[in-house]
Amino acid sequence: MRKSQSIPAQTAIAPLTFGYNPSIKTTMSDHDPARARALLDLYGYVDRDGDGWREQPDGSPLVLEYSTQPDQASRQLAELWQKNMKAIGLKIVFKVAKWPENLKASRAGKLMMWGVGWSATTPDGDTFLALAYGPNKGGANHSRFALPAFDALYEKQKALPDGPERQRVMEEASKLMVAYVPYKLSGHRIATDLMQPWVIGFRRNPFVREFFKYVDVDPAIRAKEAAQ
Repeated sequence: MRKSQSIPAQTAIAPLTFGYNPSIKTTMSDHDPARARALLDLYGYVDRDGDGWREQPDGSPLVLEYSTQPDQASRQLAELWQKNMKAIGLKIVFKVAKWPENLKASRAGKLMMWGVGWSATTPDGDTFLALAYGPNKGGANHSRFALPAFDALYEKQKALPDGPERQRVMEEASKLMVAYVPYKLSGHRIATDLMQPWVIGFRRNPFVREFFKYVDVDPAIRAKEAAQ
């Protein structure tokens, strides 16, 4: 769906930030419907009435609610979710609303599932670990995840200088995020830009959103290119 403009995510920490380790491989990036079906069977999420959809262990209906937006990219993601959930026998319905409405509801803890991106404002992986930090519930921590062992690691890495010890602690925290899955991390997106020769100063900064204020146009070069 990303048209090859993404790499699979192994942990929450993204490339170009401290804490990212390109050699780490986790189950976060796996696509394994057979294992998913086996895990659902193991914990009692089976089709009890023969309608093709799994029920909860107590026999009550199991319906996933995925909040989404009415734009083309969101529709494509919804189609992908529906296809893959159907393949493992999970019923999923989609609640369409505008992005600001979903954001408000998510921060209030009123959404079951929602897909959203995240970016860092500095080249440091702390901002990605902050997504699972307990005290951030209602803010960056949309999942409202709370795990004392993770919180202790998060606070420890925050107090350490960059170096091998901090890297180790960040990786331990990342592995807890993978194990408990407060978020299903799909990928780290790639930005590709095209630039005309008369545009000056265009150098996308991955940590500065307002970089366009540094961009200008050279009319002389533009006129020269147009005359050729």
